[in-house]
Amino acid sequence: MLADLRAGLTCVWLFPDAEVASRRADRAVDEVIHDLDDVVDVPGKETAPRLAPVAALPEARGSREPLGTGGRPAGHRFEDAFDVDDGFGGWDPFGVFGSGGFQPSEVPTPAPTVDGRLAEGPDADVTARLAHSLGSDGDLVAELVGNADGRALVLVIRAWTEADPHAVSRLLRRFQAAVKEAGLKPSDRPRLLVASRLQDLETDTIGLLDGTVSRPHWWWGVWNHLDTATVVADAIPHPGFGQAHNRMTPTKLIQHALRREIVVQTAGPDLGLAVELARAWNGTIGDLASALRGCCLVDDTEEPGSQGRGTPGAAYAPLPENGLREAWSAGLVDSWEGQIRHTPRSGGAALDKLVWQAQNRVLLPLVDDARVGFVELLPRIAVRGVTRLVDTYVRQSLRGANGSSADLASMELGELYDAAVHRDITLTDEQFGRLRTLRRARNKLAHRTPIDDALLRDLLDALTGF
Repeated sequence: MLADLRAGLTCVWLFPDAEVASRRADRAVDEVIHDLDDVVDVPGKETAPRLAPVAALPEARGSREPLGTGGRPAGHRFEDAFDVDDGFGGWDPFGVFGSGGFQPSEVPTPAPTVDGRLAEGPDADVTARLAHSLGSDGDLVAELVGNADGRALVLVIRAWTEADPHAVSRLLRRFQAAVKEAGLKPSDRPRLLVASRLQDLETDTIGLLDGTVSRPHWWWGVWNHLDTATVVADAIPHPGFGQAHNRMTPTKLIQHALRREIVVQTAGPDLGLAVELARAWNGTIGDLASALRGCCLVDDTEEPGSQGRGTPGAAYAPLPENGLREAWSAGLVDSWEGQIRHTPRSGGAALDKLVWQAQNRVLLPLVDDARVGFVELLPRIAVRGVTRLVDTYVRQSLRGANGSSADLASMELGELYDAAVHRDITLTDEQFGRLRTLRRARNKLAHRTPIDDALLRDLLDALTGF
């Protein structure tokens, strides 16, 4: 956004309704204009956004908000969980902890009119306030373009505060046409930064932007795994933090890492939901669905297709495709880590997949380390020697082109288990039990099935037994 503005381009920044309602869109705009040198922020006429059309939002259950607002109950403040003096004051790069945000119980009042009535003429409302801010009493657009004098002025308009959704579109069209006709160098152009929801502009506005002087930006794929993980790391303190008597163990560390990752994968790009779920969930897989049900909005009876389906590659596009835009506007879908992420459902295959993804990320490297631990024992426990062991159990696909034996390190858990069952390797009862548990867990993960609490307890014992 900054690069385009500094390059002399007028920018239209499109946000979902939920980002505007929660004030995070305002925070994002403030962050951008803070780094610009010559800015005029159009005086607003409201203290809260205009309400989005009712049809554009899903039905609420209770007082919870849709994806993007984190399911925050009215009156609850996220920053209560982060009451730490870290030297940064009220700095909040994610915009999910700040107070004063739009609450579900708040009903914005209609925008007041100028002098008690709507001014007449095209763009009169927003243009009149712009002209007043700049001390202009003529044709504002003509004066800005004709008297630029090398001043790279940026005019910031928050379209969700405007009484007339069409006024900003008309001003935008006139402004880009005047700039193009004037032939100004990019460094000398005045430009607009229009922050808007889809319903704040005329339907054809984005499609008619002139790419030589204007550019659209969509709030799409903004957050990534690291952003969500950073929020969750603050929401779930490290085990034993501030408690010298609470001795750390490998099991506790793995449980902690797994709990964090499951929250991250479940919440995805919804940072607010990540905070809420981190606070509500106790880390037990069997309790995840009920904890999520208390934090998110989507009704389990809702058809999954009602949120829209993306085509292959849609997550990597710079904007939501047409079939997803209604759900995107409502805050129900986003692009995250190369996936189209919908509002998480509190049960069923969708939630199982998210848990599996998290377990795969945390546990699979540990399971493979444990496999290597067994492989390192083979020279001492192979009954008929390692060459015969590999020739008998390692898959043919892993051997050399001439059929020679594969490396000993290529033996999989299933092959090690088969060798143990057939007494070709000698294991103690404890070692055999660990190997069996590792094999079961690895098979679950390989078949995209989440590991339940009972198997997870056994797996943690197996992983920490070396």
